[in-house]
Amino acid sequence: MADNPLSVLIVEQGIPDLRVIPLDRRICLLGASTSADVFIDNSYVSRIHAQITEEVGGYMIRDLDSRNGTFVNGSRLQEEGHILEGGDRVELAEGQVVLRYQVRGVTLSQPSAPAVDDAGLFVDTRSREVWLQGELLVPPLSRKEFDVVNVLYQRRGEACSKEDIALGGWPERAGGDVGDQEIEQTVRRVRLRIEPSPSDPRYVITVRGYGYKLSKD
Repeated sequence: MADNPLSVLIVEQGIPDLRVIPLDRRICLLGASTSADVFIDNSYVSRIHAQITEEVGGYMIRDLDSRNGTFVNGSRLQEEGHILEGGDRVELAEGQVVLRYQVRGVTLSQPSAPAVDDAGLFVDTRSREVWLQGELLVPPLSRKEFDVVNVLYQRRGEACSKEDIALGGWPERAGGDVGDQEIEQTVRRVRLRIEPSPSDPRYVITVRGYGYKLSKD
């Protein structure tokens, strides 16, 4: 392969000492093992978590039967893997690590701030990004935090039961088998990220004895 790789992974979250991962070999292994090509010191990342291989026409990413999964643009990878395209968002272990695939020589468009609603909060489902008062939330929410916010956002102004949140936020759990404490802890983490005053929430409002709602005010 060429000394100057055509493609790189930009580290957006989860690998503090690394900013750019050059795809300069035919096979690149990512994981929590020191034998991996890209070592990731995170207990939620499997020892050999994912593999990127050079293929005709691009790079293929595959999950290597990891416990917490590999996701591209919000969708969990299946056995056949995914051919990466410029701008693809790659997540390991439900957002513990976030990478962005970039083809060198191709300038990615900087997304403009979308129009925010009356609450000053906008959820972009396609890019899995959250905007507050016209500013992109950085670093992004974890995968599970985003899923829960998105459930509330799709029905903003309406009370969502904990059962609704469990089904939408944990689709991988059969029958929405999610405990109240797990939901409450996720909501608490969301509030710490998006609320001006987490102890007096403006956006994610508790509906006592039922669940939560996302305020329109």
